[in-house]
Amino acid sequence: SFSMATSQSILLYGLGSKTTMLTSFGQHLSSEGDVVSLNGYDPKIDLNRFLEYMDLLFCDGSGPTQINPHSSTAKNNIAVRDSNKGLAKKAASIAKMFASKRSRPLFVLIHNIDGVGLRNRFAQDAIATLTTNSRKDGSPMIRIVASVDNVNSAMVLWSPQVVHKFDWAWKKVHTYRPYLEEVKGLPNTESSKKVKKNKGNQKPGAATAILKVLAYLAPRHTEVLQGLAALQLSNSSNSVSYNILRDDCMKKMLTSSDTQLRNIIKELSDHNMMGSEKDDEGIEQTFIPSTIPLQDILDWKLNQPTF
Repeated sequence: SFSMATSQSILLYGLGSKTTMLTSFGQHLSSEGDVVSLNGYDPKIDLNRFLEYMDLLFCDGSGPTQINPHSSTAKNNIAVRDSNKGLAKKAASIAKMFASKRSRPLFVLIHNIDGVGLRNRFAQDAIATLTTNSRKDGSPMIRIVASVDNVNSAMVLWSPQVVHKFDWAWKKVHTYRPYLEEVKGLPNTESSKKVKKNKGNQKPGAATAILKVLAYLAPRHTEVLQGLAALQLSNSSNSVSYNILRDDCMKKMLTSSDTQLRNIIKELSDHNMMGSEKDDEGIEQTFIPSTIPLQDILDWKLNQPTF
C-alpha cells in the first residue's frame, strides 16, 4: 500500500497460481479505496471496453468515449475499437479525469498481466499510462497490483519507457497452488481434444485442464515430467522407480541434487500431474496418472504458442 502511494506498482511473481492471494490483497485494499480486477488470462478480454466502463463507473461518462455497446454507433466504431494505437491516449484522458473527480484511489488488480488477453505492447502501455497520468498531490490515484507467471515473456512486452511508467516493486511469492482459474479460458489444443476421449476416473475436462497447466510451469518441471513420460512409455509400465528417474534427470542435467528433484516432484504432485508411492518391496515408485495421455505430454512443446 505504501509502495503504491509512492508511485510504485506491485508485481507478484513466483511458482504457483497467485489468483487467491491477489484477491485477498484486494479485499484488504478496499478499506483504502475502490478496487477493480482484470483477468489477463481471459483471451476474450477487451481493454478498450474496460476503459469505457472505468469512465462510466468513476468519471460519470465524461471521458473520451461514451459508446453504448448495443447501439449502431458502437458497430460503426469496430475499426476504431480494433485499433490498439489509441488505447494509451484514451487511458491518459480517463486517468486525468479520474484524478480530478475522485478523492479515493482506485486499485486495479491484474491477474496475469502477461496473459493472452493482454499480451501486446499497446495494452501494456495503456495500463502503465493509467497510473502515470492520474497523479494528484504527488501520488497516483490509479494504482496497479499485478501478477505475472512468465517473467521472460512479460519483459519482452515492456519497452524501457513502459518499465519506467510501471516502476515495479517486485515481490516473490511461491504459492505452489494449481492454476485452476487461469487454465479455464485457454483455447483447446489437439492434445486436449485427445484427453476428452480418455476414459479415466477424473471428471470430464479435468485432464484437459491439467495439461494446460504445462503452459505455466517452469521449463525444468516440464522436462522432468516429459522424462518420466518417456521412461514409462519405453518400459511399458505404469510407474518408474524413483532411483531410475533421478539417474535419468542427472544424466540429462535437469537436476543436480536429490533435494531439487524432490521439490519438483512435490510441485507436480500438487498439480495432480505426478504421483509417488512405495511398492510391496518398499521401493519408491513415481508415475503420471493414467488419466493423462503420456504421448500428449511428450508432444506438448510442439503445440506451445511462441511469445
